[in-house]
Amino acid sequence: QWYQRRVRELRYLEFIAQIEERKQSKAAETTNNLILADYYAFKGEFQEAAKMYKKSGNEDKAMAMFSDLRQFENAKDFLTSSDPKNIKGLIKRHAEWCKSTNDPGSAIDLYMAASAFAEAIEIAGKQKWTDKLVEIMRQLDKSYVEELRGCAGYFKELGKYEYAAESYQKLGELNSLVELHIESQQWQEAFTLCEDHPEFKESVYLPYANFLAENDKFDEAQEAYYIAGKPTEAVKVLEKLTHNAVAERRFDDASYYFWKLSMAYLKLANQSQTRGSEEEVNQYLDKFQDYQHRAEIYYVYQTLHRYTEEPFTSHLPEALFNMARFLLHNLSQEIPYGISKVSILYALAKQSKNMGAYKMARHAFDKLQQLVIPRRFQQAIDLSSITIRSKPFQDKDELLPMCSKCSTTNPLLNQMGNQCINCQQPFVHSFYAFEVLPLVEFIPENGISDTEAVKLINQDPPASNNSNNNKGWQETNQGDVQTMSFENTTTSRYDEDTFETRLQNWESMTSYQPVEVGSEILKRMPRSEVVVLKWGSPLRYQFYKNLMPDIILDTCDSCNRIFYADDLELQYLQKQACPFCRKSVDKTEQNEEE
Repeated sequence: QWYQRRVRELRYLEFIAQIEERKQSKAAETTNNLILADYYAFKGEFQEAAKMYKKSGNEDKAMAMFSDLRQFENAKDFLTSSDPKNIKGLIKRHAEWCKSTNDPGSAIDLYMAASAFAEAIEIAGKQKWTDKLVEIMRQLDKSYVEELRGCAGYFKELGKYEYAAESYQKLGELNSLVELHIESQQWQEAFTLCEDHPEFKESVYLPYANFLAENDKFDEAQEAYYIAGKPTEAVKVLEKLTHNAVAERRFDDASYYFWKLSMAYLKLANQSQTRGSEEEVNQYLDKFQDYQHRAEIYYVYQTLHRYTEEPFTSHLPEALFNMARFLLHNLSQEIPYGISKVSILYALAKQSKNMGAYKMARHAFDKLQQLVIPRRFQQAIDLSSITIRSKPFQDKDELLPMCSKCSTTNPLLNQMGNQCINCQQPFVHSFYAFEVLPLVEFIPENGISDTEAVKLINQDPPASNNSNNNKGWQETNQGDVQTMSFENTTTSRYDEDTFETRLQNWESMTSYQPVEVGSEILKRMPRSEVVVLKWGSPLRYQFYKNLMPDIILDTCDSCNRIFYADDLELQYLQKQACPFCRKSVDKTEQNEEE
């Protein structure tokens, strides 16, 4: 007992020692009332201690004492005359105690009362209390930068993007707002922001293009890449898609992607021309021509591939025959990846034999014997190669194509390719039946632009000259003989200079060149007999004269391919789009109205 009593009194000895030290240091906290208040607190008589603290003018010590004791209600009694910093400190201590005792709601309210918004936001965010976060966020102004960013971060985690956007708008951080719209895939809001702030166009449209490409919306992705100012990215995506389509034997898709690639390079050529880079223009135009050619090849090959792989086809034998000839003449140098020459020659040989083109059929069977033939075709090809020897070594005359420019009948197997053997004019095919069309290409004379030429063609043709100077029919009587003759004394250059007379001048040319016509001839051309292919800059328009107006032709304004009007209308009814470029009927009609 003596030992315990001595130990208990040790506390008082320490208290006495502290008082002695304060007196020796001559501290201000050595008044009797203050010492007496410390003594009551030391004994555990806290109410008496608080009274003495107050009496000595040390209310903050009373408040600190009750705070340490977690008696915050008693501590509040001493807030009236205390410093504002101490008031906030007391509230924060109370909030910390509520937090430690698992009372987050009270802790948030206390932190907000003490203007400790960061701590309140942290608790509300961890508790996933959206309402509390919204309440805090709307109490803050833009000077609370970190706090508003914290709110936005928690809103994004909770998927409440509209409140995150409100936070960034308060801060005026447009970059963060753009990133938020992209992250949440709120593209319409991002586009609206770009309208007011064009500097974010690339930041928005590039991720949007990637998003579209990942979701197989490649057409829209191409437009987005161009808007973002990244045409090369658009080309890379198309090149990858094209390669995959060929590898998977989706030749119709490969044709479409090659066409899209060609138009992409045409746009790049236009941009390079604007910058004045002639070398780049030529490079891009070479790519354009190459991909246009490949698009046509895969477009035609898709039909022949299906003909050899599937039991039925919707195309007529004449169309299959023309398609096979088209591919044979256009693949004389290089065979693109994925295309089987066996399929082309097999379709050509079979249809040539059925249609009476025995010379062409024999040539195709001879070529097949030099190739590796699939086993399923081997027996049929061997048998046909023998039976074709019993047929005449010639082709039917009605199958031979005739050049519309020089009226030369061309052989079915043309060593010069897809052009006339006489005047070298390239044959123009209908892009469904692939028959040779009666078209002759012409160009305006120097000094007449493409748009001026179109305006001249669209004008009403001038009235014919029937003046009284023409004598017309003249009757003469010589005895029993009566004769009538037609005389025209006024023959102007205007009447002599016609498209037909210009057409005959090809004989004086050593290489192919389109017929060159002037403004007077353009005015006299009926609009229904002229086909205009409007290519984009830096290419010029192509003009063709239909020498057989009874044959009604139509063109797709998107891809500039020419069809028989009935064939194109049928395709629009079946597929609701152009068979080559897949442009929908609605878009085509809209362009025509414009």
